[in-house]
Amino acid sequence: MKDKRIKEISVKNRIFVNRTLNMSNIKLIGFDMDYTIATYNVAAFEAKAYDIVKEKLINEYDYPEEIRNFKFIEDFIIRGLVIDTQTGDFIKLNRYGFVRVASHGTKFYSFEEQKDKYGLYSIDITEPRYYTIHTLFSQAEGCLYAQLVDYFDEKRGNINYQSLFSDVRKCLNDAHQETELKGEIVANPSKYLIHDKRIVDALLKFKKYGKKLALITNSDYDYSRKIMDYCFKPFLNTSWQQLFDLVIVSANKPEYFTGHNRYLRVDPLTGYLTNFYGQIEWGGIYQGGNASILEKHLNLKPSEILYMGDHILGDVVTLKETTGWRTGLVVKELAEEVPVLSTTRRCHKSIAAKMNMKEKLENIANDCREKLWLRNKETYDLAKAELEEVKVKIFKIDEEIRELIFESQKGFNKYWGEVMRAGNEVSRFSLLVERYACIYMSAIANLYYYSPFKYYRSQRRLMAHDPQN
Repeated sequence: MKDKRIKEISVKNRIFVNRTLNMSNIKLIGFDMDYTIATYNVAAFEAKAYDIVKEKLINEYDYPEEIRNFKFIEDFIIRGLVIDTQTGDFIKLNRYGFVRVASHGTKFYSFEEQKDKYGLYSIDITEPRYYTIHTLFSQAEGCLYAQLVDYFDEKRGNINYQSLFSDVRKCLNDAHQETELKGEIVANPSKYLIHDKRIVDALLKFKKYGKKLALITNSDYDYSRKIMDYCFKPFLNTSWQQLFDLVIVSANKPEYFTGHNRYLRVDPLTGYLTNFYGQIEWGGIYQGGNASILEKHLNLKPSEILYMGDHILGDVVTLKETTGWRTGLVVKELAEEVPVLSTTRRCHKSIAAKMNMKEKLENIANDCREKLWLRNKETYDLAKAELEEVKVKIFKIDEEIRELIFESQKGFNKYWGEVMRAGNEVSRFSLLVERYACIYMSAIANLYYYSPFKYYRSQRRLMAHDPQN
């Protein structure tokens, strides 16, 4: 019998399950901060990062003043895109590594151009030339790099695309490390951060029912304190530090899950660091460290820890490959995409029905071709006429399917489509989500709608040979 409460949860607030997870067995829930429990106004944040990187390229790398006129395109980059830094191409891959959509800079290849360049082989993105966009923090660099490819193609022709990408990447890294970007956010938090009481309420609910909570972030303590103060303080009667049973800053993920760095103790008032040689303890605030020591000192089994973040590589893949911790991924884009999938359900059913009709007509066409191949005088003319008639019907159905596909894609990213799909197949990003994230959702706030003792069960997945509904 289905849980009636699940029906009351709107689709954008659902939690989706890849691997069965019994929350009764989880003792500690760890959270990343940026884009996880601290939610950003993505467009505003990335636009600011974009402008800072532009100025750095002009002032520190002698890029032309003209690039200052570039405008940030907030929806050009989606998570899961792969950049070929040797060619300046942006590619979206399916689960098998085949290219389904591609552009050079911001200019998209035609179907034939893409087929000629990428049609025959899958892409091995483990090669150093490929850079995968794993996080929303990469929108600014991806957009600017694409525009620079366009600009220098027109101006110079012979471009070192790899050097160009390296400059953009270095400037963005510097922007995140230096004070200008973070200083702007801290000075104007209402512009860049979003209050969401449901996140705080969800954490309070889990704490009320005996779960330990940990903040494990790569951000330093000073920045974390200011961000968390803004996001959490309006909804708490105490400090956010007291809400969490453990705080770990400058964790250096994903190395936190694989390395052997030692912990430093952080003074909560000053942020000063001190060495210590004992065990880490509940209620402590620490810098650095590693997952193995956390398990040992707090007497936790890996299967008793659930960690949730937004970075598929840094928060999920590396963790799952090296520890036994359970994993949860925040895919913010689903808040917009899942409702679209619900409203276009009938459209997809119509596509499936018409594809079934097309397949039946193709079977008839193949039968006609067989008869034509044999050149039997008695059946040849009849088969030829029937084949022409079937071709007309197939063409008409193709037109109808094309219109339905176009209709089904409205509401998704206008350049690349769904984050989780590449054409009719799942995207490579979706494959990573499916393989490494036990659960995933559009926001940590979604936890608010579920019990802290929820038994998340994965659905039976249909394979190609399973009976289709």
